[in-house]
Amino acid sequence: MPKNDSMKKIYVVVSQTGSIVSRIIRRVTGDKYTHASIAFEEDPTSMYSFGRIYKNFPIWGGFVKESPSHGAMKKFRTADIVVVQLSVPEEKYREVNEYILEMYAQRKKYHYNYLGLFLARHGIHFRRKMHFYCSEFVKDILERFDIVDKGDFAKVVRPIELLNIRGGKIVYQGKLCEYAGT
Repeated sequence: MPKNDSMKKIYVVVSQTGSIVSRIIRRVTGDKYTHASIAFEEDPTSMYSFGRIYKNFPIWGGFVKESPSHGAMKKFRTADIVVVQLSVPEEKYREVNEYILEMYAQRKKYHYNYLGLFLARHGIHFRRKMHFYCSEFVKDILERFDIVDKGDFAKVVRPIELLNIRGGKIVYQGKLCEYAGT
């Protein structure tokens, strides 16, 4: 992708919160990172993903806006994260941003893909309309807007695999609270 003044940045944030659910996923997969989000600013104070809706109730999930200053991510401010920066044309940045903001405005229509996550563990891709788990959502956005080529990732993608996005640049690795300055 050519670099010029009309390029903007989108960020993929991969994390390990240390929650009970993330520890179970880590034990099952062996992966260091078990959650993925997408952000429009380098400082991850506003990230979008599919995860827990209520910070103290890990089972109820959906489309969420995450931040180290409120919600579930506030509870897990010491989460280990990796931030991957992607350069995209300004028009594509606006399209992705508008799409995600519209999704968020309609967030009650979206649901967590529990069955898809369970089957993903067994390498089975299972999609339901308006249902996602975190890495499935990030992959869908990246492919939907041609930020990555369809086929760059397998049908089932784990959060840790998002660290290898073609053209991505790791701009931070460490604690969420240290990066976000909260």
